[in-house]
Amino acid sequence: MAESRDDEQLTGRLAAIAALGFLLIVPPLLAQFDHMDQVFGIPVLGVYLFVVWAIVIGLVAVIGGRSG
Repeated sequence: MAESRDDEQLTGRLAAIAALGFLLIVPPLLAQFDHMDQVFGIPVLGVYLFVVWAIVIGLVAVIGGRSG
């Protein structure tokens, strides 16, 4: 019974991370970063997408590490 509850919590957390990732890349939010400025020679939009990707991957790794 405890494993079922743990699986449900893990599924809920992963779904929340997926929703967060989706919300961070919706077009209205991306439009805020789509301009000609650069960070270390890289367009701001590219930096933003890389940071969002890294955060989502990091959160999945943390959540997945706790469950194993």
